Amino acid sequence: MSKLHIVQQHELGADETAQLYAGLMASDPAAQPRAFSSLTLVLRDRNHAMVGALTGATLWQWLSIDVLWIATPQRGHGHGAALVRHAEAIAIARGCLHARLDTFDFQARGFYERLGYTVYGALDGFPLGHTQFHLAKLLSGAQRSTNPQAIAHIVP
Repeated sequence: MSKLHIVQQHELGADETAQLYAGLMASDPAAQPRAFSSLTLVLRDRNHAMVGALTGATLWQWLSIDVLWIATPQRGHGHGAALVRHAEAIAIARGCLHARLDTFDFQARGFYERLGYTVYGALDGFPLGHTQFHLAKLLSGAQRSTNPQAIAHIVP
């Protein structure tokens, strides 16, 4: 019998990440196809410098927004909303029905609520002295297919 050991790594490579999720999904026969696809949108100025970005992914018929950032001089001009709407349009094309994200009390809760997101949960004390809000939205115009195989074949 071989000995096993735990190794701390910075992150998994693409092959090991695929192995991790394949193993997880195989352990639950009722699991739906994950259909993970990353999503990155970059806002650039005329010199091609990054002045904003949105990162996230689509999976399980959801858009998951991880990070939205706009450089201070470009804030207040609709660029953040444009990035979110563009991500939502891509998600709908990929077969997503909903979107989710989180933000903090010192960040952009009102911004996301103006875009139609609704708070469904809050985590007090994360970080200490603050609150993390979890928001979701039904994507308008999303096709209401219940066939996960059809959705998995949509290519952006």
